[in-house]
Amino acid sequence: MIKQVTLKHIVLTTMLLFSLIVTAQTAAPDEDTGAYTTCNTNGQNATRTSDDLPNPVNVGTIDDRTCYANYSESDVYGKTWGVYNITHNSNQFETTLQPRMERSLSRSSETGVGSYAKFTGVFRILEVGDTSGVNQDGTYIAQAKGKHTGGGGSPDPAICLYLAKPVYGTGADANKQVSFDIYAERILYRGGEGSGREIVFLKNVNKNAEIDFELEVGFREDPSDATKKVHYCDAVIGGEAFNWNIPEPEKGRESGIRYGAYRVKGGRAQIRWANTTYQKEEKVGVVDPGPVGDVYRLRNVATGQFLADSGVSASPVTMSASGNESNKNWSFVASGNYFNIDSETFGILRAPAANGPGGAYVVVSTTKAAPATDSDKVWTIHYNQAEDTYRFESGNSGRYLYHEVNGNVTHISALATDDRSVWEAIPTSVVLSVDENKLSTSKIRVFPNPAKDRFTISIKNLNHVKVKIFDILGKIVFETETSNDSLQINNNGQFTTGIYLVKIIDSTNTAHHTKLVVK
Repeated sequence: MIKQVTLKHIVLTTMLLFSLIVTAQTAAPDEDTGAYTTCNTNGQNATRTSDDLPNPVNVGTIDDRTCYANYSESDVYGKTWGVYNITHNSNQFETTLQPRMERSLSRSSETGVGSYAKFTGVFRILEVGDTSGVNQDGTYIAQAKGKHTGGGGSPDPAICLYLAKPVYGTGADANKQVSFDIYAERILYRGGEGSGREIVFLKNVNKNAEIDFELEVGFREDPSDATKKVHYCDAVIGGEAFNWNIPEPEKGRESGIRYGAYRVKGGRAQIRWANTTYQKEEKVGVVDPGPVGDVYRLRNVATGQFLADSGVSASPVTMSASGNESNKNWSFVASGNYFNIDSETFGILRAPAANGPGGAYVVVSTTKAAPATDSDKVWTIHYNQAEDTYRFESGNSGRYLYHEVNGNVTHISALATDDRSVWEAIPTSVVLSVDENKLSTSKIRVFPNPAKDRFTISIKNLNHVKVKIFDILGKIVFETETSNDSLQINNNGQFTTGIYLVKIIDSTNTAHHTKLVVK
């Protein structure tokens, strides 16, 4: 009996010791287990890009903003790993910003459907920053980036960041980071920071586990509306897909990716990356070039009135019920990535600030000729393809040309659904009726628009008409006559991707215009 009890105790003791050995957390072969310091001599670097290895195994350009360590590599588990170690307060270049050691990748700077940036790799997380439960712990391991129109946020805003937060063990692993919860920190609107973001839990990964990672950011066709695009940010982490559509896709201007280790508000972070690849595709979007190449009247959709030049420098522009006078005629002159709105009888429009000569944000006339690059005299043109209307944004300020209730014309923040910020650009070649200046373009419609293989032109309340379709260079690519109220046209190769002008000439020799977009 004594022998049996003794044997039982031996077995139990052996199992307990074995269990402790199995569950106790062990350090990775390439883990920094020494006491954490803020800066080290061998971690100093002259510039953010000066201390990379000659031929690093990881793709991208180094952005090293930590004096704790420089980028290095380790060979473990049959792979060569990029080593990204950062510590709290170690950003010697910008002491008010968080330390980081990341790699930036060249961005996809086009917004056409099919444009994308795609990164793949394998990561291991050994340690992340921790501030002892003040909800600011964790370290970003990758992020989607991209500039936008409309102002707001930093000059180089993040879109979605992938955040690893520590999970601590118990028993032998008490006070040790044994796994990590991965979150997506996503903007709620363009430029969103702080409360302008949401943090969504994705999954948990074990310490030192090799996790496959894929991130793709780009533009695809909106499945619910072929005239619109989706700006997407799709991630695959350890075989699980986490797809997300970025808000306000029409404001997106590029798709970019960075990865490495970023942010540590306490302690140290250690991230490893291997097998990294990157590719991008850039497709020019089927976009309206703006109301260019002609002279236009600008009629406000909400009020039906026309924008008029004041004829006096630094005086507010006005609005009028008639669109036939020459001071209602405007042209659009390219100025870099923007446009000047140029009066045919005076100079270009100016969008002053709160202390402008005509009042806060009141738009005024000038004597200045186009093209001009002055920041208060350039505009971004936003085209609504479905409605054939425009919004004119002063620079990239997020303020739009606006017809106020009191009659003033300002540039203010306004939703796209506010028709006082929406304008029709009517070529001077289009005849306006004497009564109420009603546009003849309302009698014709093209659908679907954008089109691909075929489209239909609906012709209402017109008798026998001539139909001509011009490309953007003014060349006739299609011509016919019809007495029907609709005309179906098959694209047999004569319509390539681009913008076309549809011109309908009725029996009174009056011209009616609309636009066609071919994808």
